[in-house]
Amino acid sequence: MQRDPTYIPYASITAPEPGSGGFDWTDYYKPVLRQLGNPFVDSKTAPIRVRAMREAMEEALIHRKPLAIIVDEAHHLAKVRSGRRLQDHLDHLKHFENLTGVSHILVGTYDMRPFRKVNAQLACRSVDVHFPRYDLMKEEDCQLFRSVLWALQRQMPMEEEPLLTQRHWEFWYARSIGCIGLLKMHLNQALNLALTEGARTVTETHLRKTAPSDVRVKLALRTALESEAQTSSSLRDMPGRDGQAQVKSKKRRPGKRVEGRDPTGQESNEGCSPDQTSEEQAAG
Repeated sequence: MQRDPTYIPYASITAPEPGSGGFDWTDYYKPVLRQLGNPFVDSKTAPIRVRAMREAMEEALIHRKPLAIIVDEAHHLAKVRSGRRLQDHLDHLKHFENLTGVSHILVGTYDMRPFRKVNAQLACRSVDVHFPRYDLMKEEDCQLFRSVLWALQRQMPMEEEPLLTQRHWEFWYARSIGCIGLLKMHLNQALNLALTEGARTVTETHLRKTAPSDVRVKLALRTALESEAQTSSSLRDMPGRDGQAQVKSKKRRPGKRVEGRDPTGQESNEGCSPDQTSEEQAAG
């Protein structure tokens, strides 16, 4: 960056929620152009038209040379009325990569699964990276979850550091189902309650008062289990996953010969012993 002041390593945006309508690419161009330092994107005297905004983004990507554009909440792209419209969105991103060489990293929920089945070309040009939640049945995941919880509790601005990891980590896991995003939301609510009450630390009472209801936890867990099962099955069914192509055997009709050559007489004698072969030759 010292040798090239115009270089920007990456741009990170959040895909807007389209509401009742379809996804509007203007809401995508503007934050990217802001990240890449375009001074005219928010001009009120001379607003940029959509076509010009797209061309400005293409030029900015070529000029700034970012390695990638990171798009959070990318599942909002899937909120379309037809599969064809979703393909148009992904083809639009493919166009930017073909023209500028800049890849897009799409980050979102399991609602992004349809992205992999739009068409064969897009499926082959993309790479899926699955970030699973922490699994309570795996000791390594439990240790990592406790480590994350311990790091978060140390950052809480209380007079006394709460002993969340030492005393209540199972409760935190049960209410977050192993998802750090849900864990942080619960932590913030418990912290706000403790600060409002003027408490010295976050206690178990604060945890239980701000914990999500059983209905919400069960819904989140059911959705996670179903999505994980679908994701795992789709990855497991990929051909050549174990280094070899998976070929299904074809059923033959009764009486139909097996494809291939029949063994010859010389080949059939290969499994016989030398004595048996000589005896058969002598008898012949």
